[in-house]
Amino acid sequence: MIRKPIFYILLIAVVALSSCQKDLDLFVPDPITGYDSTWYNTLDNSMPVASLKATLSLPVYKDSFELNTASVTIMTGAGLECIFNPGSVLTSSNVPVTGKIYLETYLLKKKGDILRMGTPTISDGRLLVSGGEFFIRLTKDGNELHLALNGHVHIHYDDSPVSSLMTIFNGEETNPNGFNWLPNMDTLNNQVFPLSQSTYEIISNQLHWINCDYFYDTTGVTQTIVSANLPSNYTNANTVAYTVFNDMRSVSGMYGNAATRKFSSGKLPAGKIITLVIISKQGDNYYLGHEPVTITGSPGTINDQQVNVTPVITSLDNIKAYLNSL
Repeated sequence: MIRKPIFYILLIAVVALSSCQKDLDLFVPDPITGYDSTWYNTLDNSMPVASLKATLSLPVYKDSFELNTASVTIMTGAGLECIFNPGSVLTSSNVPVTGKIYLETYLLKKKGDILRMGTPTISDGRLLVSGGEFFIRLTKDGNELHLALNGHVHIHYDDSPVSSLMTIFNGEETNPNGFNWLPNMDTLNNQVFPLSQSTYEIISNQLHWINCDYFYDTTGVTQTIVSANLPSNYTNANTVAYTVFNDMRSVSGMYGNAATRKFSSGKLPAGKIITLVIISKQGDNYYLGHEPVTITGSPGTINDQQVNVTPVITSLDNIKAYLNSL
């Protein structure tokens, strides 16, 4: 038999637990705070999107070589075989360089790598099909070097399949509207040669970003702008967005518009299957959304195709793994 004091204590405990449970049933969590849903006309390096881009960037491969009186061939960590000739490398004062030269390189053959480096395959709004993007930077004693006008670098790298349509484009890195590729009009000193079914040879007298591409032919093709419909906390201050083509090495940037509060592509060919890729950094969290879609449109008009995308929280490693699969 339970004694009365103990019985009353138990009864009070049960009532208290019941009251707490009711409170739990009615509990509404506080909304997430600290995320800026403002869109900006001008972005700066203090915003989360700058940190996101830096985190996504691939590590640069660093090498060095000695250039004196004979030609030098170096196989870089990026997978580029580069041949430099004596007198081809100059200082900013156009003095030929000898001795030890430091080399930094990238070679991008995956669409996910193009996305990570923020170098989409677009030239003044026109879609390109890439045979590979690469970057070459030369320095000596901390000073940047360049090539003589007729002092070419010969570059070999493997890719499959190769195309005879490829020409040279150079990266316009200072374009405020986003990375842009410009066709190199000096076709005498900048050329692409398919050496085999799986190897390109590039001859170039320019360094930094180089793209082996051709324009995607849109003659008679309906073109459509693709826009992403996102929750309000995904803004141009914390998010990057791209369209990735499934059947060719082409990536289009989707740039944030502060007036429409949307990420939109340029004009893309209807009928193609693409994947919208959205990556965001909000607070200490990362978010990824990817939505496959077929581009549609009506002939004779420039359409705006709206696509709903809801990113989910994930890890940075998972984002990189997904991009590596593209």
